[in-house]
Amino acid sequence: MRKLFAYSYFIGDPEQQRQFFVEGRPIVILTQAFGLIAWLCAITLLFGSNGDGLLKVTLGAPGIVASLLLTIRARSLRQLIISGVLGAVSTAIAFRLFLDQTEQPVFWVLPIGIAMALAAAPVFSGLINYVATVVVIWLVLGVGNFPGQPGQLDFNLALVAVCGSLCIGVYLNIFFLALRVGNFRARKELTVLAFKDSLTGLDNRRKFTLDARAAQQTAGSLHFLMIDIDDFKKINDTLGHDAGDEVLKKTAAVIGNLSAGHLCGRLGGEEFGVVFHGELAEACAFAGRMLDEVRAACVPARTISIGIAAFDKQADLSVSYRHADRALYSAKHAGKNRYVVAADQRVAAA
Repeated sequence: MRKLFAYSYFIGDPEQQRQFFVEGRPIVILTQAFGLIAWLCAITLLFGSNGDGLLKVTLGAPGIVASLLLTIRARSLRQLIISGVLGAVSTAIAFRLFLDQTEQPVFWVLPIGIAMALAAAPVFSGLINYVATVVVIWLVLGVGNFPGQPGQLDFNLALVAVCGSLCIGVYLNIFFLALRVGNFRARKELTVLAFKDSLTGLDNRRKFTLDARAAQQTAGSLHFLMIDIDDFKKINDTLGHDAGDEVLKKTAAVIGNLSAGHLCGRLGGEEFGVVFHGELAEACAFAGRMLDEVRAACVPARTISIGIAAFDKQADLSVSYRHADRALYSAKHAGKNRYVVAADQRVAAA
């Protein structure tokens, strides 16, 4: 609950703002459109074919339409909040102009104000924004039109209705905010489950493949490194799977640290992949550092073998995978603990 109230004061980090914007924009558009339709229906029922006072009432239309257009054109949560506030206030002003032309404005002020206060509840992602907007709505509608005088029964009952609607609106605002926060967290957890390897924390094969395909559209030289832990089955068979998991995690940590600025991920089992941005000589130097650091990270020392292939931007990913896999097989066959470049099968011992 403490975090929920923190969200009531702030609109979250950039990732939350993006999701809140995507989820909230249709709600704000529908709410403002409904307000415009309700206002049009009200003036149609009030005036009908009688045009007396109609011109003054229609002065409220530009504000509602302009705020609706701002909402449609909004591209961020902050812009959406601003257009939502403007929409609520301009709708209140339009209805105030409507009330001023009716014979019994006191009769209409409570139902209109309560309806607007409740309709605004799901629009805002912050409690402070909502309460401030509702206060402005009631000031616009109620000044000069509020039932009775202070101390009278009508005034007290109307005040209870206003406070009650505000309490319900606050509850609804917090309820919708809780749904948004919960939805955001659920999406984030699902993203981690879908794209992260739970043991090593690296991207899984699915995410690595998606990013590798995107990398095919980038400029510059790319090389694909396929990495395999040497004698991993023997580690599992002799020391147990817990020891094997530790080797996987330490190897992944080295790969992740060295691969900052490049793509890396766990392809499955004891195999990892890196899409290296750079020339062949740089990729070979990178592979050499990885051999050294993996060996130093594990006690007792463990080794890896690496196959390096040019990353073909025109062909399917399977082509680069296959070339790197053949180079990896050559590294294993040549004695392990080394890298092999697929192009000319040049062997570089660690």
